[in-house]
Amino acid sequence: MFKKMFSGGTTFLCLSLVLCAKIGSAQACQSGADGAYSYSAIGTGIPGALLTTSTTNTTSAYSNTPLGQLLTGVSNTGPFAASGTLYLDGSGNIRASSATQGGTAMLVGTYVVNSDCTIVITLTDAFGTNTTATTLQGLILAQGSEIDLGVLQGVSGGSGTTGLVYQSNLLIRLIRPLATYCNVGNLSGSYALIATGNAVVNVATGSGIVSAPAQTVAPFFLFGRVQFDGNGTILPQAATPSSLSILQFAGTYTVNSDCSGTMILGSNSSTSTNGSPTTSGSTLSVSFTLTQPAFPGISMRPDILFNMFDGTETLFGRGQAQ
Repeated sequence: MFKKMFSGGTTFLCLSLVLCAKIGSAQACQSGADGAYSYSAIGTGIPGALLTTSTTNTTSAYSNTPLGQLLTGVSNTGPFAASGTLYLDGSGNIRASSATQGGTAMLVGTYVVNSDCTIVITLTDAFGTNTTATTLQGLILAQGSEIDLGVLQGVSGGSGTTGLVYQSNLLIRLIRPLATYCNVGNLSGSYALIATGNAVVNVATGSGIVSAPAQTVAPFFLFGRVQFDGNGTILPQAATPSSLSILQFAGTYTVNSDCSGTMILGSNSSTSTNGSPTTSGSTLSVSFTLTQPAFPGISMRPDILFNMFDGTETLFGRGQAQ
């Protein structure tokens, strides 16, 4: 009797495993890709592209819209940064507006979600005369909360490896925005900024700095701290700064209704007689998007996804509440 019961249980277990295996093999990606996504894009360009004029698209120009600027950057060989909003309808269609805030959303592309949560997106500039289709590939993360895209190219593996490694010289990060409406009040308190970038630098020699064309493109990481007042001002450093007060930025910021915005960041500064910050040295003009916090259990303040390109320097990073 024991043998019969055991045998029956074994048969049931085996049938269950086979059934589960079949279900698992046929299971589709459970991550949804739908709704509004704010994107921040950065392209590193080909080696040395920062040192020369970018190779532009020889066909008609893309439109001067957020989508047109994105597709221009993707199609050229130089470095770039761009941001905007795309709307994925959950049925494979992508729409976008011609303006940063508001405007009629037009059909600008399609997308396909594969069973392994990879995704292929095709975009066309519906606001200009260049109708060239641009294809991007990438991954869906966190059940659709984030989509990371690039233009994948196969390169030979390193010494001792076989096959190809697929890489991209650009990254387009789509993240669901903070809300359907934002203003400067959404940003308040202290934030840490961490970014990666590339810049043109002069090559140092034993006798000092040599002049162009002895230049190179140098990658770097940026660390910073900002204190938002909730009303458009990035406050200057405290009266008694820490030993790392060099990481403190001051300046101003704006937030648009679509949760995009800009920051004007200056180095360590003091407060003028009217209470506004006065920056010293050069400033950075950074575009950003407010997104859902990565760690909502710790802080409900939004994350900041930002980028910058000024012709000689690119920057791409994230800010999180401290």
